[in-house]
Amino acid sequence: MRLSYLDILEQCFHDKFRGYNKQEVDTFLHLVADDFKSMTAEIKDKEKLIEARDNEIKNLLADLESRPEETDSQIPQEVEEELAYLRKQVEEKDQTIKELQESQNQPGNDDNPFSQLTPEMLKEKAKKIINTAKNQAEEHRQDAIKELEFLAQEIDTLKEQKKTLLENIKTTAIEHLSKFKAGVPNGRSGNAD
Repeated sequence: MRLSYLDILEQCFHDKFRGYNKQEVDTFLHLVADDFKSMTAEIKDKEKLIEARDNEIKNLLADLESRPEETDSQIPQEVEEELAYLRKQVEEKDQTIKELQESQNQPGNDDNPFSQLTPEMLKEKAKKIINTAKNQAEEHRQDAIKELEFLAQEIDTLKEQKKTLLENIKTTAIEHLSKFKAGVPNGRSGNAD
């Protein structure tokens, strides 16, 4: 069962003789719940960002596929690999959160490395992870944009070459046809030296 921040806030502890200070426990639970809520919101934001990138990539691929001259199929595979990498990172972050939740729910587990983490440390670590993921996503997006621009430029160059070649073929064909109509044998002009 996954905990939500409301589950953490609503957790009650019964008073016992010389037990924990109820105010300290409640304060700590509020801190953990707030951190958990913010990390959950950040994960949802990252998932939305990934979904938006997926849609953007799908639109770009659809645009590229609508061009008949386009035959390069490396971009979709590379983009899918990047998306798989980002999804894997999100899953790893979810697993870390789950481990943190489990460690918080086990009382008396002082030798657990997660029990020594403070909310500030967790926030700082989460911010670093998120910033790293953002930077990597932006780098991959920029690389994809550069690749698309390069391919578009390459396509335009090939179109120009195709146009020039067709014009040359057309001109040559018209010359041969006019020479043929004029009666010049074998396509040679009368200017032979």
